Amino acid sequence: MSDPLSAANDAGSKSDTESSRNPLLLDWLARLTRADLSLDFFSFPLRHGKSDVSIVKEPNIEDWNAVTHICGYSIEDFHDARASLPLTSAEIDYFRRNHRGTENYVSRDFLTAQSDLPSPLAELYGLYQNRARIDAEAALWIAQSTTSTRVASAMADMLAVGSFANSMEYVTYMGVTYSVPCSFDTSAEIDHANREATRRLALPADHPSHLLRLKPDELGVLAAAIVERNALRPPAFLEKANLLAEARQDVTRLSPKEHFVTSIREQDLPPETLWTERLVKAFSRLLPEWVAGIPEIQGFLS
Repeated sequence: MSDPLSAANDAGSKSDTESSRNPLLLDWLARLTRADLSLDFFSFPLRHGKSDVSIVKEPNIEDWNAVTHICGYSIEDFHDARASLPLTSAEIDYFRRNHRGTENYVSRDFLTAQSDLPSPLAELYGLYQNRARIDAEAALWIAQSTTSTRVASAMADMLAVGSFANSMEYVTYMGVTYSVPCSFDTSAEIDHANREATRRLALPADHPSHLLRLKPDELGVLAAAIVERNALRPPAFLEKANLLAEARQDVTRLSPKEHFVTSIREQDLPPETLWTERLVKAFSRLLPEWVAGIPEIQGFLS
């Protein structure tokens, strides 16, 4: 497999036609980062061969629709894995909206990302940086509002699972595929924000750095600092995006239950990376029956 970063850099002098922005990337951007994000467009497609009655009778259908949209697996898949509803649609909406609306500037930020990568790879990476900052700030904001990291932790798991399950949606550059949902996997940055929030909540109540004493602007600065320290650099991000896309394509022939486990067993997802470990933990929490008792999975969790 060719080095995705080398391929991208070697193509820097190619024509504008070859490096034009991919409509799929812009479609994801419009769907998941617009300021007036609404859950109204979450519509769960019925499976062929399934009756309408079984779906209509499903409790919490709106909540499940929101969850399956992010995670990429159906209600039936969650039931098969004996999984419970991780978050309600209201909690998902609360996470998405509960910051200062910095997504209003997403188009400016991701189109002008400080990177020498060609488009659409620069846009893909810039979108990741922007989402990481937004989601880290949302995690801090919710922790400040509720003194709990539960919602943000569950969102991190869902985004991680979705980065793999939805990776059939990809952009191609110079013959190499890159997962678009990889840009929305901000689970690592949310985890760091949650740990920082927990640390600050444990400080004495009169401490100036206590989380409850921080102003909105200070939360934004803290979130930006967390992302600056912990976000993937372009080579690592492009490698991740490429591996996710290829791993997901390799298991398309299998049932949903086998997708992730097969990718781990065949080492399509490198075991030495932190993001693979984070992905395993997300699957073990959201879809536990699918990964229970699998030796390769247990090696990550031990």
